[in-house]
Amino acid sequence: MIDTVGPCEIAASVIVGERVKIWQFATICDGAVIGDDVMVGSGAWIGKNVIVGVCTRIQHGAFIPNGTVIGRGVFIGPNVTMTDDKYPKAGMPYRAAPPILEDDCSIGAGAILLPGVQIGRGAMIGAGAVVTESVPAGATYVGCPAKRV
Repeated sequence: MIDTVGPCEIAASVIVGERVKIWQFATICDGAVIGDDVMVGSGAWIGKNVIVGVCTRIQHGAFIPNGTVIGRGVFIGPNVTMTDDKYPKAGMPYRAAPPILEDDCSIGAGAILLPGVQIGRGAMIGAGAVVTESVPAGATYVGCPAKRV
């Protein structure tokens, strides 16, 4: 059952698991798959063909680009921005490189994940960090650019 709070946009082709709560003004695009017990915060944007694992929490204002894979039990803080274009330029084609978030990782509020990074299982990303490289399992990265602590 989808529990929506206020108006939101969910494409007809989205597959939604059980006990999912979606807050107002969230957008979930074509082909996304949302696992059981997921919460999507207000104003979040989930792109086409995104996969969200069970028990994941996506907070207010998060931006998740097309094709992103998110594992189980992931926390995505408010206003997290993920990117998938290494050389953005208006009107030009590009090869998408969305991030991959493995199970049980946490992304702090306002963090930015650059294209192609992989966040390992159980890793922690500090609030406001700019992640420019993949993060190993269990590691904590903070800062701009993000470095291991």
